[in-house]
Amino acid sequence: MARNLLPQCLLLAVAVLGCAQPKAKRIPVVASTTLIGTIVQAVGGNRFAVTTIAPAGLCPGHFDLRPSDVTAANNAKLVLNHGWEAWYPALEKALIPPGPRRVTLATKGNWMIPEVQKQAAAEITALLEELDSARADTYRLASARYQVDVDSAAAAAKALLAGRELPAVIAAEQQAPFLAWLGFRVAATYGRAEDFTAQGLTRLARVAQDSAVGLIVDNLQSGPDTGRPLAEALKAKHVTLTNFPLHGSYRQVLLDNAAALAKAVE
Repeated sequence: MARNLLPQCLLLAVAVLGCAQPKAKRIPVVASTTLIGTIVQAVGGNRFAVTTIAPAGLCPGHFDLRPSDVTAANNAKLVLNHGWEAWYPALEKALIPPGPRRVTLATKGNWMIPEVQKQAAAEITALLEELDSARADTYRLASARYQVDVDSAAAAAKALLAGRELPAVIAAEQQAPFLAWLGFRVAATYGRAEDFTAQGLTRLARVAQDSAVGLIVDNLQSGPDTGRPLAEALKAKHVTLTNFPLHGSYRQVLLDNAAALAKAVE
């Protein structure tokens, strides 16, 4: 009796497997930076396979393309960029016609600021809806949840600095808008380390003394220690923030940056 049951069980298993729905293939999307990539992942979820070209810890504007980046872009359905990446025209030239859809996002400003981040999320959501219209409602709902999460993170970040006396700061220019959003007074800004001159340093030192600057803020991607010599000369505190998500989460990087600043102004 047992020998007669075995073939029947095998037939049943084959029938069940034959009726199973094949797993949907993920839609390949290429993002120039983690600012873009994290939003695509948050809104699109497992429906999209996201390749981010510029590593989060490096300057994304001057990143050198790799052959694997060109391959990923040629295999993608959608390629997204900010419009300021110096390497992007070379990527476009390397695409095999007709190539993927390419979009330079219209959202301007510092994407670390919550309102700008939400604007970018709305723009990217609309593009994902166009790319996969059958699931447009799903992306719309995910985007709404993301907007709420951004608001929550923004409130938590500001709470970390609430009630503290915030010093005037001199900062890397990429961090100035974010610092101003948090309530810091930015007395002056500076560019990359290679752009520093003796005259520029003298000017910053004069501003620091006139404005009672107590904090120097560097930007990780443009030089984590660019302003450290100035901080040491002024006996001011020094902190380095990131302008891009490092581990796939805008919320986490927002809170990490705010926590680093809160510690620096204790």
